[in-house]
Amino acid sequence: MQNKTKDKLRRIMNKYDPIGIYVSDKTNIDEYDPEIKEIVMKFRGVKDKSEFLNDVHSVFIEMFDKKIAGPKNRYKDLAEDLYLLLRDKNK
Repeated sequence: MQNKTKDKLRRIMNKYDPIGIYVSDKTNIDEYDPEIKEIVMKFRGVKDKSEFLNDVHSVFIEMFDKKIAGPKNRYKDLAEDLYLLLRDKNK
């Protein structure tokens, strides 16, 4: 993955900070890198935004657990922004 794309993905993840672990770019900008890697891999086979939302949520359940991940609706805006970036990158 290109550094430019990875930086954009990081900014999106840190903006939404779905599980509350991001502090600042100076301390832990790469905190969500493992999740980004998994999400990008899942995106390759995705058919639509709804499926992608399920995939994003499932990554957080797998990487943490269902309680920490929280409800799927918490990921709606995050998944939308990630989807648009990845879709446009792959055009």
